[in-house]
Amino acid sequence: MKVFLAERPTCDWLEDYAMVIIAKDKLRAEEKARQSSDDFKNCWDIIITEIDLEEEKSVLIANAGE
Repeated sequence: MKVFLAERPTCDWLEDYAMVIIAKDKLRAEEKARQSSDDFKNCWDIIITEIDLEEEKSVLIANAGE
């Protein structure tokens, strides 16, 4: 399994715009993002980036809403 960052453009407050997903490949990561969030479900501009687990980093995921 691999770790991916799924991101989408935000259009409004209180929308999901990023999540970390564990999947076997980018295609499954995108499918999981669409299944996990209504905001990702119908979005055409989902960006999936594989996170390299061999280097130290942080992935900050936050909600833009109040």
